[in-house]
Amino acid sequence: MVYFFYNTFVFIIYFVLKFLSLFVKQIKEELSKRERLLKQIFSKSADGKTVIWLHAASVGELDQARALTETIRKKRKDVFIIQSVFSSSVKETTFSDPLADVYFYLPLDLPHAYDSIFQKFVPQVLFVMAWDTWPNLLKTANRMGTKTYLACASLSSESSRKNPLIRSLTKASFRYLTGIYPSHELMAKEFKGLVNETIDFSVLGDTRFESVLGKLETKSPNPTFTKFVSDQKDFLSKNKPIILGSTYGICENHFMAYLKENKDDSYYWIFPHKWETERMDHWIPKLKEFGTVGVFSKLKPEEPLPKFLLFDQMGILAFAYRYGSFAYVGGAFTHRVHNTIEPAALGLAVITGPKISNAPEAIVMQELGGLFKTINEADFIQKFQLLVQNKSLQEKMGNGNRNFVVENRGASEKIYNRVFSDAKN
Repeated sequence: MVYFFYNTFVFIIYFVLKFLSLFVKQIKEELSKRERLLKQIFSKSADGKTVIWLHAASVGELDQARALTETIRKKRKDVFIIQSVFSSSVKETTFSDPLADVYFYLPLDLPHAYDSIFQKFVPQVLFVMAWDTWPNLLKTANRMGTKTYLACASLSSESSRKNPLIRSLTKASFRYLTGIYPSHELMAKEFKGLVNETIDFSVLGDTRFESVLGKLETKSPNPTFTKFVSDQKDFLSKNKPIILGSTYGICENHFMAYLKENKDDSYYWIFPHKWETERMDHWIPKLKEFGTVGVFSKLKPEEPLPKFLLFDQMGILAFAYRYGSFAYVGGAFTHRVHNTIEPAALGLAVITGPKISNAPEAIVMQELGGLFKTINEADFIQKFQLLVQNKSLQEKMGNGNRNFVVENRGASEKIYNRVFSDAKN
């Protein structure tokens, strides 16, 4: 019965979108893009290989899927990898990554939306990363004989899936899963009452940790930043800037409120989420009231570093955390927090806004004492001031975060062994 009401709702959404696409260009282009990329995958063939399908909601979950895919490909040569995503925040350019054989955007979750995919490729295993458990996708996989696993599983206490109206749908769709593998012990408790006893349930970790660690250990930042760090070796040996990563307008406003109430001798490296010239031109004069301000691309050789250094180039933030004292990570005052694993991996205490429910690593870091979640401007000022003034607290939180990341490395191996140890291939 719950599926009937759900499908009625999905059909209504479908017809509304189709109608709006006649008048709204963005909706028309979005639907067209999804249909085009879905059709393209049928030109490929698995050629008798074992087909494994991985699904990720957005960019962060795609990182999790990639880490698991790398392990699968190391272990087996006879696989054909299907990779789907849902959010359009994952750009088409990402689909050129050779890790997967085909990429596409998941269609709207209609009852028979996936039949042609299962019939064409006959996947033996479907991995859904973290939380994007579309009810009809799980039901279809079960009907087609595909074993389905929720890997790096996360579910917060604030999740809408625990809402009385949605809980029954969550429980009904979960029964089609073969296994659920939470990302952490603290996350596992959130699944209580939703998981059937027949489902394989085990805490196996989060593959995103190894994805981030691998990036930090094997890749290099923007070459301009590498030269900058070399030139500023003496400065950085004596000073650890506070890093504000992925800032939005509201983040910058809260930071200005902190500056108005507090004086400090700290240096700041600021990475706006998007370098919007008009916004920066408006903000920089205000920052100058509290100290010198510079823009990374405009720095001159031998020029003393400003108190506030704004970075306007890509490919730097993840590596810049290495030189920081602690980090503010943006996004959580708008829609959802950005990557908190990167600063944690490099041993930094973290402060964010309130919206971390879709970031299991941030939730666990908060519970373990390595992350401050702030709910409003006043709370932000108080927590930010505490970290600025308390170096020992910075170190304690940062060391805890680093240990948390390192201890959770190896999740891909654990998930692979759990799923494929008894496979007959």
